[in-house]
Amino acid sequence: MRILLVRHADAVSESRSLPDEHRYLSPAGRHQVRELCALIAEVGLDLGAVVTSPLVRAVQTAELLVRWLDWTGPIEASHYMAPGSVAPLAIGDWLSRCAEPLGGAVLAAVGHEPSISQVAQALSGGMSGPAVPAFAKSESCFLEDGAIRWRLAPG
Repeated sequence: MRILLVRHADAVSESRSLPDEHRYLSPAGRHQVRELCALIAEVGLDLGAVVTSPLVRAVQTAELLVRWLDWTGPIEASHYMAPGSVAPLAIGDWLSRCAEPLGGAVLAAVGHEPSISQVAQALSGGMSGPAVPAFAKSESCFLEDGAIRWRLAPG
């Protein structure tokens, strides 16, 4: 099982006319994703599937991720990755099931804090283990066979 967890990049602020779920990436956020993809490309991961939260900023992060990593497969938006919709252990179980048929290819999953770091914890030893520090915006964490192998963040 190989999973790349990614927190969405920087987004514009919520306002009366722009509710949280419609917030889109800021210019700085787009730059963050570009930098993150350059770091990930150096590692040389082979993507096999991509899932994302349905919120605009996460979908845009996933779209830029696949574009700059030259992956042409589909992106699946799922309520599992939406903030606060599903417990971290259930998300981890779902991601494991999604990653299983990919063989050696990587499942990339784009989400939000605080759940993305909690999912990393769930996938790497369970919720009773040591806490995984919160992800910065546009930070990634690569898990392989239940262990965190590395974390990358732009800047």
